[in-house]
Amino acid sequence: MTLSKFFKTLSALTIGSAIFLAPTLALSQSAPDKEGKAILARQGYMKLVVWEAGPLFGMAKGAMAYDADVAKARAANLKAISQYPVENLFLPGTSNEARPGKTRALASIWKDSAGVANAFKQWRSAIDGVVDAAGNGQSELAAAVGALGKSCGTCHKPFRAKAS
Repeated sequence: MTLSKFFKTLSALTIGSAIFLAPTLALSQSAPDKEGKAILARQGYMKLVVWEAGPLFGMAKGAMAYDADVAKARAANLKAISQYPVENLFLPGTSNEARPGKTRALASIWKDSAGVANAFKQWRSAIDGVVDAAGNGQSELAAAVGALGKSCGTCHKPFRAKAS
C-alpha cells in the first residue's frame, strides 16, 4: 500500500468514525447533570444572599458606617431574594456524601424536611424583621441582623458541614 493510499484510507476511516461517533459524543456532552447544576445554583444563591447581607452585618457590627438608604436597599434585596424557593434546589443526590468536595450540604437535609422547612421559614421571618428595622437606626438594625444571623444558624448548624 502506498503512503498516499494509506492516508486516504485513514482519512476515510477517521471521517466515518467521526460521523458514527458524533451523535454519541454530542449526547454525552449535552446530557444534563441536573444534580451538579442544582448544587451550583444553590451555591450561587447563597453567595447572592451573602453579597446583600454583608453590608447589613457590617453596619450592625459597626464595621462600616450606618447608612439608612443602603440598609433599606439591601434589606429589600434580601426580601426579594428570599421569595425564591431555594428549597427546590436541594435535590436528592446533592449532599456532600453523594458529591464529595462539591457541596457542604449534609445528608440530614433529606432526612428532616420539616426541620429544613422550619429553618427557611425562620430565615424568611428574620428577613422581614430586617426590612422593618433597616431605616430606623444602627441599634434597631443590629438587633434585627442579630436575629437574622441566628436564623441562618438554624439551617447551617444541623444541615451544613463545617468548612475544611
